[in-house]
Amino acid sequence: MQSLATGERHRLGRIGAVVALAIATGVVVAPIALASPGSGTSSTILGHRAALSDDVQINEGRIKFKTKDPTDFQMQTITFSPGGYSGWHHHPGIIWVIVESGAVTIYDENCQAIKTVAAGNVFLESGNEPMLVRNEGTTNAVVYNAQVVPAGEQFREEDSPPACTLPS
Repeated sequence: MQSLATGERHRLGRIGAVVALAIATGVVVAPIALASPGSGTSSTILGHRAALSDDVQINEGRIKFKTKDPTDFQMQTITFSPGGYSGWHHHPGIIWVIVESGAVTIYDENCQAIKTVAAGNVFLESGNEPMLVRNEGTTNAVVYNAQVVPAGEQFREEDSPPACTLPS
């Protein structure tokens, strides 16, 4: 997970343009299956699940983006009320998350805070380990995300809560 400087955000915008183009020109392949929203959150899907049947290999400006098989894309916005959290989950693909307002804290499978990400910054989610995102502030936190997963996969997989306890 990394914060992005202004120049890097511009480059991320190029990748975002590829994602948006894929969504705009893709074919809707299935109804959207929404995962449990956790508690104190609301989400809005921005467009429908879209398929990109071609492999992608982009190497531009020191950024690489490559897929080896068909992929599905989706974009959404999530609002976390104060104390709201995502629930324990993981993603089979890669999720780019832009924090639009407020801040969110990311917890790993050991209930350890990995990082707090404030408005104007980006973080990535991927991997098979459970994670949780929580708004520990006193105002709403709003995030936008662009999700890419292998074709036909769920965008989010629910996980059982780990044996550890989150800090209060």
